[in-house]
Amino acid sequence: MTAEAAHETRMPERVALTGADCPGVRPRFAVEQGQRVARGETVFVDRARPEIAFAAPMAGTVARVEYGPRRTLGSLVIAREERDDAVTKRPEDVRAALLARGLWPAFRTRPFGRIPDPDAVPDAIFVIACEPDPAAPDPAAVITQAGDTFARGLKHLTRLTEGPVWVCQHPGANLAPVSDRVRVSDSGRRPAERTAAAHVHRCRSVADTGTVWTVGYQDVMSVGALMETGRFDATRTVMLTGPLARRPRAIQTVAGADLRDLSAGEVTLGVRGLRLFSGTPSAGRQAAWLGRDHRIVTLDATPPRRRPAHRTWLGLRAETGPRPIIPSDRLDHALPRGIYAAPLMRALAVGDAETAERLGCLDLLEDDVALLSPLCTSGADYRPLLRRVLDELEEAR
Repeated sequence: MTAEAAHETRMPERVALTGADCPGVRPRFAVEQGQRVARGETVFVDRARPEIAFAAPMAGTVARVEYGPRRTLGSLVIAREERDDAVTKRPEDVRAALLARGLWPAFRTRPFGRIPDPDAVPDAIFVIACEPDPAAPDPAAVITQAGDTFARGLKHLTRLTEGPVWVCQHPGANLAPVSDRVRVSDSGRRPAERTAAAHVHRCRSVADTGTVWTVGYQDVMSVGALMETGRFDATRTVMLTGPLARRPRAIQTVAGADLRDLSAGEVTLGVRGLRLFSGTPSAGRQAAWLGRDHRIVTLDATPPRRRPAHRTWLGLRAETGPRPIIPSDRLDHALPRGIYAAPLMRALAVGDAETAERLGCLDLLEDDVALLSPLCTSGADYRPLLRRVLDELEEAR
């Protein structure tokens, strides 16, 4: 991780709210193309739960509104204007404020990874202030740079649950004072021990019963800013990095930023074929927009095209047939302690939801199994396999 704070702000010309960041949401749009919006203004609500509002990350003009499959959200794109008008209203009740002002979608439930219901009360809240990827900005540096907004945000989170608020941090980070409501969970050394799943599995597993929420530390800072100033703040500190990054460094921008704007002038000279990832190639997605939960922007090269080789019938059969999952310590180290990789991977590969549940999959979301795919001899991508099983288990409840 880079311990250096971000001293540069790059405001994109466009931002977007995308369906990838709004799982299960069918929007009811409150704006239309060409309409001007202020920062923090509601642009759509969840059709099934209209109390949950989604807000504009910056002031501008709505450039595009698109539906996705089955009337889910495709994208809502906003073109920036120089005048940064913002909705300002001092909130009193934290739950009502987060719902109405666009910060409720920052929470994710475990199990299943959904935006929680407006009246839901979790058994615990986990604030994720640790990074499995060393390329990410150092949470301690980001929090220190923002003053006391993180501490204020933590205080307000305690009003959403009767259980503890866990601050998941790197060892010795001292991000929050321990109290009867706020507790600290230190990460281990391995990347898999720095994921949200590792802390949930160790401190309050939902494998058998209960529900917990997770939220990113930068969203907690936004909660603190909203409750203090009445203004919606979608500021994000991210790391520009990757093989083609001319000068890797931390910058400040906004959630949903156009990655093409952030990467402009940042690519190593003389290179052709750029791929932009929100996150990393293994744990993120190739995208045009910065994902809500991503703190890394990766500038990667487009892989060269391979000429088709002459293949025999036997060779083709070997390539297309199922490949075995070979247990190894590296696979077990890619998941939280106590969750055994090979049996779970086999259950996910064949869609055996009952076995996957027994093996602890309810503590996991897609990002938590991202490390398995590059290590597995089968070549499978375990993120969609886990999502398929989670959806099946959710429907059965």
